[in-house]
Parts: sequence; C-alpha cells; structure tokens
Amino acid sequence: MRAFSGAGRLSAFSGRRVRRLSSTRRALSSLLCLSQQVKEALANGEPVVALESTIISHGMPYPQNVETAREVEAIVSAHGATPATVALIDGRLRVGLGDEELVRIGRGAEPVTKTSRRDMAAVLSQRVLGATTVSGTMIAAHLAGIRIFATGGIGGVHRGAEATLDVSADLTELGRTPVAVVCAGAKAILDLPKTLEYLETQGVPVVAYGNGGEFPAFYSAHSGLRAPWCLDTPAQVAQMVKSSTELGLQSGMVVAVPIPAEHAQAGAEIERAVDIAVGESNARGVTGKECTPFLLRRVAELTQGASLVANIALVKNNARVASQIAGSLAAMDRQPRPYSTRAGPGIGAQVTAGAATDARTQRPLLVVGGAAVDIASQIDSASGAGVTTATSYPGTVLTSVGGVGQNIARAARLLGATTALVSALGQDAYGQTIASELATIGVDTRFLQYPGGGARTAVYSALHGPDGDLVAAVADMAINGMVSEQHIEDAFRVLNPCVVGLDANMSALASANVLMLAHTCGSCVVFEPTSVPKCTSVLGALSAIKRTGAMPAADRLVHVVTPNQLELRRLAEAAVALGLVASESAADAVDEVAEHSYALDAGVIRDALTLFPLFPVLIVKLGKEGAAVVSPSPKDRSKPVVRHMPPLVPARIANSNGAGDSLVGAVLAMLHRRQTLLTRDGHVDITPRDIDSIVRRAQRASILALESTSAISDRLDPKLIDED
Repeated sequence: MRAFSGAGRLSAFSGRRVRRLSSTRRALSSLLCLSQQVKEALANGEPVVALESTIISHGMPYPQNVETAREVEAIVSAHGATPATVALIDGRLRVGLGDEELVRIGRGAEPVTKTSRRDMAAVLSQRVLGATTVSGTMIAAHLAGIRIFATGGIGGVHRGAEATLDVSADLTELGRTPVAVVCAGAKAILDLPKTLEYLETQGVPVVAYGNGGEFPAFYSAHSGLRAPWCLDTPAQVAQMVKSSTELGLQSGMVVAVPIPAEHAQAGAEIERAVDIAVGESNARGVTGKECTPFLLRRVAELTQGASLVANIALVKNNARVASQIAGSLAAMDRQPRPYSTRAGPGIGAQVTAGAATDARTQRPLLVVGGAAVDIASQIDSASGAGVTTATSYPGTVLTSVGGVGQNIARAARLLGATTALVSALGQDAYGQTIASELATIGVDTRFLQYPGGGARTAVYSALHGPDGDLVAAVADMAINGMVSEQHIEDAFRVLNPCVVGLDANMSALASANVLMLAHTCGSCVVFEPTSVPKCTSVLGALSAIKRTGAMPAADRLVHVVTPNQLELRRLAEAAVALGLVASESAADAVDEVAEHSYALDAGVIRDALTLFPLFPVLIVKLGKEGAAVVSPSPKDRSKPVVRHMPPLVPARIANSNGAGDSLVGAVLAMLHRRQTLLTRDGHVDITPRDIDSIVRRAQRASILALESTSAISDRLDPKLIDED
C-alpha cells in the first residue's frame, strides 16, 4: 500500500470535506426557498420573524386559522419586521409564504402533514404538503439565518410521560438549534414542571418576559413556577440572543410572554376544560402527534370557543413582542465594532501614512454638521390652485429627521463606516428623536451637544401648494451655531478620526477649529457646502486661520469639496475676493482642459480650476448631467486633471431631497474604508483613478435616494460600494 505523508493525507481529507460541503450547499439551495421579501430583508440586515404553519393547519379551524395567520403577519410588518411563515410545499422548504399558500395550508382541501425534524426529509422527498411544528420551524429559520421565531406555545413533556415517554421534539430541538422562540410558555395540556426540568437538562435558557419572573401557563399568566431568568424589555432579550450567538452556543432560547391581561380571566375555566380533555384523550388512547390537535380541539369545544379567542390573542401578542426583539437585535447588529476610546496619538501628534489600519486599530469617521427635523406640508389639490393667507387648508404633513450633517452621517453609517456625529440638539422631543434614530443605526452619539437655555432643535418647515410648488418655508437653525470649541476638541481627542466630514451649517469659528484639529491629527477633510448662502463659511474659516498665522498656510486644510454648480460659482467668486486664490491662475488653462472635457460647461471648469489651488479634489454635483471631478495629476500634483462622470439614471424619482447628501456620505464611507491618509504635502493619498471609482460608487447611493421617499434610503448597504 502506498504511504501518504501527513500533509498529503490532510490535503486529501480537506479536499473530500470541501467537496462534501459544496455538495451539501448545492442540495440545500435546491430545497430551501426564501420569498423575495424575506431574502431582501435578510440581505439588508433588517429584522425578520419566523412563524410556524402547524398553528394554521392543526391549531385552529378554517377560516379563523387563515385570518389569524394574515393578522399575525400584519402585526409583524406593522412593527417594522418581515414575517416569514414556514411550510413544506411541493418538495421545497419555503420560508415566507404568499396568501394563496396560507389558504392552501389552512383550507384542508388536501392532507397536510404535521412536520417536525423527524418528518422533514420524508415530506420533502414525497412532495406532500407539510406544516412545520416548533421543531421544524426552528430548523428552517436557522437554515435561513433567522434568529427570532414567534408561536403560540411550545410542546413539552406530556402528562403521564413517566409511563408513555411522550416528550415533544420541540424540547430537544431547543437544545441544539440556536433560535429564540417567543411563546406563551408550554401548552396548558402539558406537565409544566417536568417541561422546565427537561429544558434545563438540554441547556436551554428560559426567560419570563415582563412577568415578575413567573413562567406563564399558556392560557394563564400564572403557573406558580419560577423561570431561571426574568427580562423586561426587547433590548434586554436581544442582547441575550446576541451574546449567545457570539459565544457560539448551539442551543435555542425560550422567551415566555404572559397572555394579555384582558384574556387571562377565562384561564380557570380553560384549565378545567384541559383536565377533562386530557382524561378523555387517555381514555381513548390518543397519543403521539395526534394528541395535541385532539386536546386543543376538545378544549375549544368545552369552553365554547373561549380558548380559541384566548389562543389567537396570545399568538398576536407573541408576534408583537418577537418583532420588537428582532428590531432591537437588528439594530445591535448594525452597531459599529468597538474602537479604542483612548486618545491614540492625541492632539498634536502627526499621524503618518502607513500606520496600522487593521480592524482593531481602524480610525473612525467624524462628521461635524447640522441635524434638524424637516416638516413638509402640502395643501390638497381639492382646495384649488389659489392659496391665500389667514386661513387653513386640508392637506398632508410629513415629518422626518434631516439636516445635512445628520444625513451624511446616516448614509456613511449605513454604508458600513464607523461614524460619530458632532452636532447641537435642543432638550426637546425633536432632539430626542434625532438622537434615538442615530443610535439605533449605530452612529456614535456621545458628542451630540445640548446647549440648554431654551435652545430649540433645528427645524425646517415648508408649505407646498396643491401643485407641489413651495409657497413659503421657515428655517429655525440658530442652534447650529452653538457647537462649542471644547465639544469639538473632545471628539477629536477621543476619536482621532481618519476622515472628517464638515458641513457649512457650522460657524466660521467652529469650522476653523475643526480644520486645525484635523490638520494636527492628519485627518482627510471633506467639506459639503450645503447651500449658496452658507457655502462661504469655510472660506471665512480659512481666512481667519491665515490672518492669525495659526498654520503655515491656509491651503491644503480642506482636501475634498462637494459643491453643486451654483455653490461652486459662489465659492470661486468669494475665494478670489478674499485673496485666497488668484483668478488668473485658472484662465490660461481653461481652454486646454475644456478641450478634453467637452461634456462640461466652460464655466464649471473655470470655477473648479480657480479653486484647485485651495482644494485639491473637487467633486461638482451636476444633477442630471452627472459630476465633474478635478484632482491633482499623478505626475505633477500642482497641475489639475479634469474629468466628466456621466450620470446614472434612476428607475423612478420619488424624492429629490437627499441625493447630494447620500453621495457625500458615500464618499466619506469609502475614504474611511480605505483609511485614507495624507501625503507630506497635504494631498489626499489616492490617485485620480481611485477618486473616479469612489465617485462612481457614490452615484449609486445618490440614485437610491432619488428612488426613496426618504432623504437617505434604507436600502443603503456596504455591498453598494464594494469593488466591481
């Protein structure tokens, strides 16, 4: 026999194992079928709640079963999660059912097999209709990547199990499949003390949710039994699920929610009916998987439907709680990886190119800018075309979180950047809303400032006529000028950011402070001009720095500028007027550059070249015309290269606000991903080709904003800016 070396044997074994795993994945992909809605939600990191189908086929009569299934899915959706009802249909394990499939399972026109782990392979291979139990649903949820599952009650140890050995497969599944099951405890027909003992043996944590630590008894909130753990909020449960996942534990979890109080009053009557039904099942010799459906049906008969009403109520309540837990868990998953909060090199220590930038030492992104609440009111078209003063009109009012700095930080965070925001908020409901929304998606809110003294959160309130045209608007933005120097310095000292985003809502003094601190830390600075009236604030900051002599030179303190065409014009005029640049430096080069960028307006090229000595990279947003990009030549950094980036076309335009902010947020996210540093002469250490690649990807984020009703699309995802 030929001898193999250890390495050879290992290689051969590894090859066989890889082939087996690949074969398993291919087989699984042919059996597991996710609905498009579930697939997209999982891909986007959105909350998903699994739902079983035995409760439809065997738990309730038709049509209440289908109606309840629809209502439960609607409750999950209403609480911001995606429902994923599970069943085995035509040889596929389907996660996420359509209405026709719900009816097919619930109507009873064809046999439906109650399917647990034991039955799954047979049901799939025979291509018969199967409704999943708790056990079967847990398996499907785990295969799909869903961690939260809502049901009525779990199976358990049956009464008299010491003689019959009748123990539900749900309990052993909970011991080996990492899915949290939100339920009203174990079904009332079971032996609850033995069920809790069995779960302990399987290593399954049992949580009494908001019930004073008492394990609920399905139709009643009270069993007289204590659960090992008591938690009161969705976030607490989500954190426990997350910790279990991070530890690599392969057991599930029982989250036992008491039945709503208004339906618990009938508990004593139902308990008596349960005792009668159990006696009848024993007398008739009903065992196995037929036992639970028989008992539930008989209890419903004995209570004249009261148990069915209570059952439906607790299922809906469990779905609500599960959706909240799933939402908290998804928010935690989006939180940035922890980064060091020590000072690092600290203020005054220059960070040089080539510093370590692995996942443990990545420097975060810091955005300094405005946060606001946007209120958009539109008069109904039925009110006619004319709009007069001193009266009220029927219409619609929409409120959303906005502000350029907030929008940019939100977009960058959704695209994967570890992001912190410095901004000023009022001590009011609007301020609480903004801070809460940012924290939910994982933006670091430690450096939000609350000036006090009656300062109000910034609000932009606009009134639009029936035709959509702006009638009038009020911008209450005074608080944006209240961000203190000390607050900004604290953020830089703690974070030592790699990239800094600055919007023009900040005062010239605050902007100057940001630029000097960023220069000291070696941070790449991206300036968003915000609007024509505000865009020159950065020039005021540069002029102040130049006058005081605080820096050797006022240029190369801002590395990337992202104006639109009107802001570009105003910046160029003001920079010349302030003596920060000379207009003559651009005039000689205009014709030559224009010859190579025929798609661009000559005025855009002229203004961009005028500003080039001050700002090394300009990304000029041209709307439907795409973008103009100006950056240093790789051969001679003193000379500019001008390119035209053609536009991307949205499938539809739902909202024109936020496209520019989304583009800037994406630029920041990609600079952060690259951990972009500066060269010794103050230039951004990336090539024109790199910048063009960044702009092309940022345009994708801009398109999603145009297609969304929100300023920043919820569809933003790190994959959007991955390399092609």
